[in-house]
Amino acid sequence: MKNKIEFPAGRNGSLISSARKVAASFLVASLGSFLISGVVNAQEAAPPPPGVLVEPARKEVIEEERVFAGRTEAISQVALIARVGGFLEPLEFKEGQTVKQGDLLYVIQQEPYEFAVEQSQANLESAQAKVDLAKVDFDRKEQLVNRDTISVSELDTARANLKEANATLALRQADLKLSELDLSYTEIRAPLDGQIGTSAFKEGAYVNANSGTLATITSLDPIRVAFPVPQALILQAQRADNLETNNILIRIRLSDGKFYQHDGKLDFLEAEANPGTDTVTAYAVFENPDHVLFDHQLVDVVANPKDAAPVLVVSQSALLLDQEGPYVLKVNNEDVVEQQRITVVDQINGLVIVGSGLEEGDLVITSGIQKVRPGIKVNAQLAGQ
Repeated sequence: MKNKIEFPAGRNGSLISSARKVAASFLVASLGSFLISGVVNAQEAAPPPPGVLVEPARKEVIEEERVFAGRTEAISQVALIARVGGFLEPLEFKEGQTVKQGDLLYVIQQEPYEFAVEQSQANLESAQAKVDLAKVDFDRKEQLVNRDTISVSELDTARANLKEANATLALRQADLKLSELDLSYTEIRAPLDGQIGTSAFKEGAYVNANSGTLATITSLDPIRVAFPVPQALILQAQRADNLETNNILIRIRLSDGKFYQHDGKLDFLEAEANPGTDTVTAYAVFENPDHVLFDHQLVDVVANPKDAAPVLVVSQSALLLDQEGPYVLKVNNEDVVEQQRITVVDQINGLVIVGSGLEEGDLVITSGIQKVRPGIKVNAQLAGQ
């Protein structure tokens, strides 16, 4: 049987209470030490802010160049057609040569028409003689009526004869003008400056109004170039008030890769769009004194704005899109990421032209975007440094 040590009741209770206090103090001290150690370890284990590359929004002059497939076309082109019938005399021109307005090109055998003019002149003189005779007869009978020598009915007959003679005279005058007009049509002259093509009929051929086109004169100076422009570009230029003809430099690049020596000027836009391509045909006019450009020639039309003003731009790598539209991630003065909505005017050569939402100098993230989100702090470094 083990020996049992007994303490007095009062002393035993005091010892137990003291032991409990010591144990509680040790537990509190241990727990506090553990918590402090955990906080220190947590602080030591927290990752550093993610590193990102940023660049400032800046203003630049964008040398925007647009290239369109164009085709030249003559502003004026006239088909020569015979107005009277007859046999052709020798041609008065060389096919392919440049002609001036009024130059004689074709002559249709003139003798029949000259005879017609002479006949009309003779008929006119005969009609004039009848008028003179009728006038004399009328004047004489008018005097006789005044003397009551002849009846009034004879005077009325003389008056009618005079009117008929005048009518015949007018008819003969018209015949003469028509004959002279037909004679003038035997000479076909150039109605405008230009280059004449091949002749469909040669010397000795019989031609008339039903013969069709004898030859075509094409005006090549100035010359027009037609090219399709997407409607989106037109709307963009209209919003930027950059559709004035004086604000656009238009050049032609020829098939050898070189630019045509004369710059063009935007003339006008078609009123209707092409529903198949959603484009509008634009026309530019170019000087062509040496006839380097031909009708229906395929060329590249290169358009640049003149004296372009600086615009606010950021790199295309900074642009983000969601259901609400475009935005960028901006880093503020406290290195905290912010989402910034922007409007995009255009994207050119890796740059985004910003319409609104940013100011010059704002820092936008261009690299490391996938590691950040709005509201967190980042370690921002300028791109290129």
